Amino acid sequence: MNYLKNKKVLAGIGIGILVIVGIIVAVVAFGKKEEPKKVVETTTPEVTTVEETTIEPEDPHKGKVQSYLTGEYIDKKQAKKRPIAVMINNIQDAIPQSGISSAKVIYEAPVEGGITRMMAIFDEYEDLKRIGSIRSCRLYYPKFANEWNAIYVHFGQSKYALDFLRSGKVNTVSALTREASFYRESGKVAPHNLYATGAKLKEGIKALGYETKYDSDYDGHFAFAQEEEPVTLEDGKKANSVQMGYLINHPWFEYNKEKGQYYRFQYGGKHIDDLTNKQLHFSNIIIQFVDATLYPDNKSLNMTLTGSGSGWYITAGRAEKITWKKNKDLGQTSYYDASGEKIILNQGKTYIGIVQNEYSDNVKISK
Repeated sequence: MNYLKNKKVLAGIGIGILVIVGIIVAVVAFGKKEEPKKVVETTTPEVTTVEETTIEPEDPHKGKVQSYLTGEYIDKKQAKKRPIAVMINNIQDAIPQSGISSAKVIYEAPVEGGITRMMAIFDEYEDLKRIGSIRSCRLYYPKFANEWNAIYVHFGQSKYALDFLRSGKVNTVSALTREASFYRESGKVAPHNLYATGAKLKEGIKALGYETKYDSDYDGHFAFAQEEEPVTLEDGKKANSVQMGYLINHPWFEYNKEKGQYYRFQYGGKHIDDLTNKQLHFSNIIIQFVDATLYPDNKSLNMTLTGSGSGWYITAGRAEKITWKKNKDLGQTSYYDASGEKIILNQGKTYIGIVQNEYSDNVKISK
């Protein structure tokens, strides 16, 4: 009896111990954090497959193309728009000029008596309230305009240019084609008081039925560098100051390293646009030396623009000697470096100065 009784007691104690152990295990299991499952990557000896995903960086120029005038990336519709090339009076009585700081390319060349005249090429002009003052044509200017497939704007012309202007080889807005596109301002003496507005020129171009987009076979005048790989002309000479050597207005440029621009001066002071009160400045300067003779009137210049010659390309604080070539009268002028490669311009505005060979020593490029 005692044996059976003791056996029951021991069995009860054993069951109690099992219950307590079970409770302890349950509590521990409940409070224990589940360890993360380990993923084991297995590969067979024969084949190992690696998949890589490459994320292409977004194109900052998506939907845009380079401008034929500046090389900057602009809207495709704007890039197709044909520019205008306007004859700008540069005599001191016509200073300050209006609207000229909006031009993307500017040509300057001498006319009679050592004065210079400018041709300003615009692709955004419709909103300009005043452009000018506008002066007459010399034969070499519409030929420059044709190199850019531009509509040439002038008022009056040399008799030596008249046949070319009437030949149909250049589209013009002028007194010959649409005098209504121009007006005269009070406060300035004629002939230095003739102006146009962008709206009037746009209206005139439409009335004359000129094509407003580039010709389908036009592929630009210059090649331009990309922003991330600018032209430095490391082997060129330092060019912080450039004097053009023209006899009357004595223009010069000063390089602003911080902005990467050449700021223009003439007649002893800053060259200012009175519409914006901004000084003219350029990323690129091209100086082209040419031969010139006089027409039978003994005053009008006849410039030799075909063949070849020398010059300078100046950008980013340095200058290099170049050569130019033009194979036919209505062709494009090409500019080459010392290795015979066409020069590449930095993005931005360009100034092209035409200088007679006899005055080439007047051009000064200095540190």
